[in-house]
Amino acid sequence: MLMNLNNVDTIIFDLGGTLYEPLEGLVSVARRHLIDAGIEECEDLTDDEIENALDTQRRDWLIQYMRDNNVEPHWEPTRYEWIKYDRMLLEVLCIDGDLDSLAATYQDKWDAFHQSIRPKLIDGCKEGLARMSADGYKLGIASNRFGDPSTHLETDEIKQYFGAIEYTAVPGYAKPSPYMLLEVARALGSNPHRCAYVGNIVEHDVVSANRAGMVPILLTWIDSEQRDLAPEGTVIIDHIWELEEMLKPLV
Repeated sequence: MLMNLNNVDTIIFDLGGTLYEPLEGLVSVARRHLIDAGIEECEDLTDDEIENALDTQRRDWLIQYMRDNNVEPHWEPTRYEWIKYDRMLLEVLCIDGDLDSLAATYQDKWDAFHQSIRPKLIDGCKEGLARMSADGYKLGIASNRFGDPSTHLETDEIKQYFGAIEYTAVPGYAKPSPYMLLEVARALGSNPHRCAYVGNIVEHDVVSANRAGMVPILLTWIDSEQRDLAPEGTVIIDHIWELEEMLKPLV
């Protein structure tokens, strides 16, 4: 593993499940918001039924909407678009009633949720990032998400360590596309072959790193089963301090 990192001078990180603890699962949050919006039928729906409905909406409407409208990388749905998404979700779930009103109420719950969530930085990450930066490594962020994560990074006092931050949930730009990783490398003035990308999901993070010509580093503290999915050449670690041990100071 050490040989893979000998020429690395730039480390790019994923966020959720890598530097931050993962948020509550989408299905459980969606169920709670549906019930709180007055859609009591959702109490009797299985997790699979809700998950399949959510997947259908992402695949059959939202993703196609983004493609059809050729949206730019940092695009994110407006409230109008989310309510349209929500209404079709209710249709897929066969919910009766005034779907326009129910969809708006359901979206109110999501809006409040996004205002209240406070991602938790994984223990040891802040100190590790400080040491890597002091050792001369250029650091960046590449994350699949709607919305700029800078506010959370500033709150946790780690934004200053990152010379470039990229985010997108738009197909074609989002991982496993190498787009974000290459954009961060360009912004940092780094050759992609001298970059490593740290993430926790093989099909997104390792694949995008390989496509970008970067060293893939798989962080398995969340899901140890990802280890078995990793292709040859993947550096596998359980915590950020293991990465530090592999890196030689550059200054």
